[in-house]
Amino acid sequence: MKKTFLLVIAGISLAFSTFQASAANDPLPVFDKSRTAIVITDPQNDFLAPDGKLHGLLAENLKELNTVANIETLMKTAKSKGLALAVDPLIYNALDVDWSRAGALQRQLLDMGALQRVSGKAGNFQGSGADFYGPYKPYIHDGKTIVVAPHKMYGPESNDLIYQLRARGIDTVILGGLVANLCVDSHMRALMENGFKVYVVKDAVAAPGADAYKAALVNYSMIANGVLTTGEVTRALGH
Repeated sequence: MKKTFLLVIAGISLAFSTFQASAANDPLPVFDKSRTAIVITDPQNDFLAPDGKLHGLLAENLKELNTVANIETLMKTAKSKGLALAVDPLIYNALDVDWSRAGALQRQLLDMGALQRVSGKAGNFQGSGADFYGPYKPYIHDGKTIVVAPHKMYGPESNDLIYQLRARGIDTVILGGLVANLCVDSHMRALMENGFKVYVVKDAVAAPGADAYKAALVNYSMIANGVLTTGEVTRALGH
């Protein structure tokens, strides 16, 4: 059994190396800007602000990848190149804590009050851990960005992201955000299952540690239509 497990791990590592080598030689994709959206998951204080409840778990990866700046670059690129920008937050309210079927990590988030606003009180959203990260607000609150209803677990199955994209004729998504191996991964899978082309931006995400990040990259490489850097996205959209 142990030998079989090691062979599987070795196979995944070899496949990942092959995907990386292949991707390095691929030409940049050509995007139809009228049919493409940049989608950012969970650009919120609890993940990105230094005093956020979950920031410590991601801090090392955020710094290594320059994630905070790269997400802003993607937002800025969407605005300057005329692409749709959509943000998909994870937000809990006071009534959510009574759920009896929450998964393990979801239960921890609920118990610690992460990404939570007080139900029915708008003033308790502003500046909370659930609020959008300050430097991104000019892009998000410009009256043009698609701010979809919050998702409650990891993917967009419980909100209106897919409807909002389809209603605008969008069939291609450039995806980044938090957390690499959870919400970003789940959004990638759901969008692919629903017929979208998906390109994940590997330095505009972050994970809780190197192993989690590597696991996310394996999945991106095997499932998405492409895995790009922020620089490659801006070059592809530059003409």
